[in-house]
Amino acid sequence: GCMINGKLYPFGFIERTEDCYACSCGEDVMKCCSLFHTPVSYDKKKCKVVFNKKRCDYDVVQKNDPSKTCFVYSRV
Repeated sequence: GCMINGKLYPFGFIERTEDCYACSCGEDVMKCCSLFHTPVSYDKKKCKVVFNKKRCDYDVVQKNDPSKTCFVYSRV
C-alpha cells in the first residue's frame, strides 16, 4: 500500500484521504490531487478562510460573525 501522512492506504484508487485528496496508489508511484479549491478573490478585510474538513472545501466567512458566509469571486 501507500503511506500518506502516517496512514497506510491500499493499492488502487483512494477516493478520499483524511486530508481531502484523491490518490492513485501503485507499487512504483503515487499520484494525488486535492478535492478542494482555494479561494483567492474575496473581501479580505471583512472575511476569512476556514477549511471545512467534513466537506473537503474552504468556507469563506465574516470575521466578526463566522455564521455568515462571504461571496467568493474566484478560486484556484
